[in-house]
Amino acid sequence: MENPHHSHLRGSVAADEPVVAVRHRSLALVVVCFAIFISTVDATVVNVALPDISADLGATTAELQWVMDSYTIALAGLVLLGGGLADHFGRKRVFCLGLALFAATSLLATFASSPPALITYRAGMGIAAALIFPPALSLIAVIFPPKERRRAIAIWSLVAGIGVAMGPVIGGALIDSFWWGSAFLVNVPVTLGGLVGAIVLLPESRRPGAPRLDMIGAVLSVLALAGVVYAVIEGPHSGWTEPDIVAGLAIGLLALAGFVSHELRHPDPLFDVRVLAKPVVLAGFVTLLLFYVAFFGVEFVVPQYLQSVEGRSAIAAGLLMLTVGVLNPPASLLTPRLMERFGPGRLLVASLSGVGAGAFVVSLLGVLSGTLVVVLGLLLIGACLGLGFPPATAAVMNALPVEKAGDGSAVNQVGRQVGAALGIALIGSVLAGVYSSEVGPATTRLTDAQAQAADSSIEGAQTAAGELSGSRATALVDAADDAFERASQVSLWTITGVGIAGALFVFVLLRGSPAMRPIAPGSDS
Repeated sequence: MENPHHSHLRGSVAADEPVVAVRHRSLALVVVCFAIFISTVDATVVNVALPDISADLGATTAELQWVMDSYTIALAGLVLLGGGLADHFGRKRVFCLGLALFAATSLLATFASSPPALITYRAGMGIAAALIFPPALSLIAVIFPPKERRRAIAIWSLVAGIGVAMGPVIGGALIDSFWWGSAFLVNVPVTLGGLVGAIVLLPESRRPGAPRLDMIGAVLSVLALAGVVYAVIEGPHSGWTEPDIVAGLAIGLLALAGFVSHELRHPDPLFDVRVLAKPVVLAGFVTLLLFYVAFFGVEFVVPQYLQSVEGRSAIAAGLLMLTVGVLNPPASLLTPRLMERFGPGRLLVASLSGVGAGAFVVSLLGVLSGTLVVVLGLLLIGACLGLGFPPATAAVMNALPVEKAGDGSAVNQVGRQVGAALGIALIGSVLAGVYSSEVGPATTRLTDAQAQAADSSIEGAQTAAGELSGSRATALVDAADDAFERASQVSLWTITGVGIAGALFVFVLLRGSPAMRPIAPGSDS
């Protein structure tokens, strides 16, 4: 599976930086890869834990969205700043700080006693991850000479991608054997081991002449993303006209406008928004963003359906979700030949359409065999992501001059991370809104507490049913299952719509441009 954090970070390594002498380069690479593996696992490990977290902590669907999104928002808003901090204060120092913080917040998350506490600790884990990823790539660049660097980065990318794909499987195995907190507890000894290895084996380095830190841009970016995501997640539950929803959306949009204005005036912007004026760059950015909306939306909906409606174990759900990565690598290998024949633009249109089609196939899981349609749909989604990621990334990087390569990397990174946050928020809110509407009629004769629990999540409905007897309990469980099935279908149809709309947007944007034509073999265009 394509690593959601795989891109060179803006300005993290200067081209002329010297290689630092390291006695055991291979062991140093193992340390960096180990840290990245556990960090990327946490982007998806919690997916199969959501039903257990809901049942144990009484978390609503909105709170489950925040459990996932608090990590992503913190990482998305701070990852570019993390690179700047590492350049200024030392890559090894920031990397080690990130590992220590990751271990501490993972331990706190393990024993969280309420949804707000778990959400807070997950945000802390996202901050820690934002301190780990940027210096990791920079450390590889200064440890390995140019002729060995590409291989080292390829290994790093492979390990990170495996971490994303294996997250649900690892989480499922731990949850089936222990409890949901074990998915976080396992981070502690692994991360502390990586911290010891980093202290012993990694060299310290800084970027010569690093630009000043854009702290205002970092704060505005987090406020913009958090405000918009808050409104999208909480709006369906509280009502779109409630003061806190209106305030959250206003804060998010004002912060976004302030961020754009500030970045346009800053001499060393965190994210140079001017590069999005190029249609090819914008097309690549939108494609990456929508890929992550789709991927994380599917990862939020399907594991819950498999466990809560079909009654599968966490490990069984995790293994099914793993199929999304099966065709991803071989599809990626085909992209150079396909771009030569059809052009990168057409490949972007086809891959976005294919992701939408895959989500539609998965939406049939309540009609046909659950296992068959999930496998077929996820295989199609994974294959199309594999076909689309390379040309989307190349579209951004190749449309910019060499001196703007750092800005191209930032476009890649922001598109991926923001897409992940918006995917969980948007698709999760569709899921919660449809479920609440569909289950409502079955809760009219319940107590207020029982009705509120049943309305908040399918696990809440199952808990409420435990307080009833006979046919009333069975009727409530059946109604909740039907409601969640319908909500899952509508959520997946929404992802289908996102893919198709994205394909149409990219087609119109690039119509008549060189990106829609075949490219010559070996060309960088």
